Amino acid sequence: MIDDQIVLMTKSKITRVGKRIRVKLKNNEEVDEKDILDLQDYRISFQSDLKSIFKKISTESKRVRNDSIVTYRIKRIESILSKIQREPNMALGNMGDIAGCRIILYSENALLTLLERFESIFKVRRINNYLEQSKEDGYCGCHLYIESPLDENKLIEIQLRTVNSHRWASLVEIVDILYDTKIKEGEKNKDFQDFLYLMSKKEQLSIDEKYQIIEIDERHKIYQKLNEVFRQNNIQVRQNWILISELRYEYFIIEVDQEKKSTIMAFDSYEIAENKYFEMFESKKMSNFVLTYIVNPSFERVCIAYASYLLVNPNYLKDWSNFTLDVIDNDSLIKSQTNLEYYREYIKRNLEDQIELIKSEIAVYNSHRKNEVYYKPNDGLTEWLEELQERMNEIDIISKKHNNIQKPKNISFFKKIFG
Repeated sequence: MIDDQIVLMTKSKITRVGKRIRVKLKNNEEVDEKDILDLQDYRISFQSDLKSIFKKISTESKRVRNDSIVTYRIKRIESILSKIQREPNMALGNMGDIAGCRIILYSENALLTLLERFESIFKVRRINNYLEQSKEDGYCGCHLYIESPLDENKLIEIQLRTVNSHRWASLVEIVDILYDTKIKEGEKNKDFQDFLYLMSKKEQLSIDEKYQIIEIDERHKIYQKLNEVFRQNNIQVRQNWILISELRYEYFIIEVDQEKKSTIMAFDSYEIAENKYFEMFESKKMSNFVLTYIVNPSFERVCIAYASYLLVNPNYLKDWSNFTLDVIDNDSLIKSQTNLEYYREYIKRNLEDQIELIKSEIAVYNSHRKNEVYYKPNDGLTEWLEELQERMNEIDIISKKHNNIQKPKNISFFKKIFG
């Protein structure tokens, strides 16, 4: 639990704690409660270090680009335990990402400008730069490890990503959640690894590669699973957001349970949020949850930052329709009328899935809109309607790209609603 006393722990002590935890994990034994409490004390001791740099990071990010998404978090206890087990030669006291800030930017030029500024104002111990050359798995981003201004023995990680590269990184985590895999931690699975690598370069894909994505999707029903989980969560999370958005809080616990259902809770202070987080951990909840701080939160910004926890972001779905349209337009891959009809039906089915998702959201939106208690200008409800309009317009555009594709049912219904 957090109180007003500053938790002090030497690097040697936390390294010993890490060694004891590693032995327990290696032997498949339960970690001692005292070591978990010490680990929690070590985690929350980073809060002051984070606060000491976060305002500067946020200010610089906004100067470079005002729509930057800036968050921070202290690494989840489960993630620390997993990393201790996964990296047997790394001392817990040397783990460089216990405390981290993430800046998500809408252009690579803005990212490079911000990187240059951070290198000049912080004491950077090391940099992992995957901007010019992405990692083998497709990851693209830059991680700086800076020295804490309050304690030279502590490192704070700063992650810089574009929105597109962050969406890809979130997709890796979503695949792990949907298929109970550990691709992010290095587990081998050729189909999913190929799929994720191809998705990492979706703007430069060849026709053959787009064809390969569709083939992998047909084997594993990735699109279908994404649509199902987005449909399951979108309404519930939206209703959560309508209620909490008026509170103007900036600390959030976001949870996804074993049934892939997501919830979001908001708090007005770090202390209250962290106490709730540790209470959830001690209860041994069989779910994933993260505590984070988000500057100027909106539903869109929270969804971009934590797509793999909220599982509501439909942006991934429209890629399939675009890939399939390109395949249809390429005569060399369409060998027969049967193949052509197959892909036409594939894209129509996917668009209809998206429309059904929007239709179910509109029904709930209308029920809230009729209740004036929920409706205020520029609140979460207004934001929801704007997003629904944008998504329907995108579907309409895709359906018009190929004259021979029968338009999905219900398009006229939505045009009446949106005008």
